[in-house]
Amino acid sequence: MRIKILVVLLFAGFSVFAQDVKRVISLAPSITENIYLVGGKEKLVGCTSYCMLAINDGIEQIGSTVDVNVEKIFALKPDLVLTMKLTKPQDIATLEKLGLRVEVLETPRTFNEICEQTQQIAELIGCEDQSAEVVAKARKTVAGIQEKSKQLPPSKIFFQIGANPVFSVLDKTYMNDFILLCNATNIASGVTRGTLTRESVLLKNPDVIIIAEMGGFGKEEQKVWNSYEGMAAVKNNKVFLISSETSCSPTPANFASALKDVYRFISE
Repeated sequence: MRIKILVVLLFAGFSVFAQDVKRVISLAPSITENIYLVGGKEKLVGCTSYCMLAINDGIEQIGSTVDVNVEKIFALKPDLVLTMKLTKPQDIATLEKLGLRVEVLETPRTFNEICEQTQQIAELIGCEDQSAEVVAKARKTVAGIQEKSKQLPPSKIFFQIGANPVFSVLDKTYMNDFILLCNATNIASGVTRGTLTRESVLLKNPDVIIIAEMGGFGKEEQKVWNSYEGMAAVKNNKVFLISSETSCSPTPANFASALKDVYRFISE
């Protein structure tokens, strides 16, 4: 009985806190995008220099996820600071010593964890109603693509997310779900480090190559891979570019949008 009462009291306290959150600072682009998705943009008072949605709305910039301006954050008088584990522990500790509430979020490893994190952010800032709709819509889209993908023949995918050195999507990351949900195999499955040699990719002979456009390297990498005319992906004209804004920023809406592209690349 005492445990039940304690749980109720804790939940009640959390709800009151969420209702009182009127000034939020985001220290990661994906957090910012999630805040917008769940209808909390009016509460956002600070963001990183990479949070383009918020910057375009004139929100104050407070550095990057890794290098934050603690003084500027404190001056903005936030009720809540949301960040990821990339933020330096000493900066988080300083913010907490200044009396600010800081919530450190995990990097999601699956589509399900992306959805859970969106709902977590919504609960923290008091925007639960819209988050349920956002998550349900994304889940419906993903489930539909997964079902259609069962009809696709098995294929080997190389999903590149970096160059110099070549860097691949790995197991146990949410980006690997783009491949698995499309009934395909990641050629880097079982690899523990993301760096690959071009020779190792050629030996795996992927059926499809997908390159994230980050930093503008995508088009150059597409040209390089297309020069290997003996590779299956090149023979079948299946070397594609994908938006880094959707594929590399974990929100339910972004994931669903990127998965549509991956399915199209594999199926066409």
